[in-house]
Amino acid sequence: MDWPAPLTVREVSAELDCSEDEVRALIRDGELKTVACGIRPGLVPRHEFDDYLRRRGRLRSGSHGSSPR
Repeated sequence: MDWPAPLTVREVSAELDCSEDEVRALIRDGELKTVACGIRPGLVPRHEFDDYLRRRGRLRSGSHGSSPR
């Protein structure tokens, strides 16, 4: 099974339409979980991002991807 590539802070901020600092605050507050991937710390796995969107009501259940409503 292929897993989607984890997202950078920049990619998450673009998908949420917010600043990178706001994404870092979500990570710091434990709202978004990150993983280290090689030498790149702070990558957000796609499933963690989708979980965050579901908790915020921004992802329809059963949706594959992270399109906001």
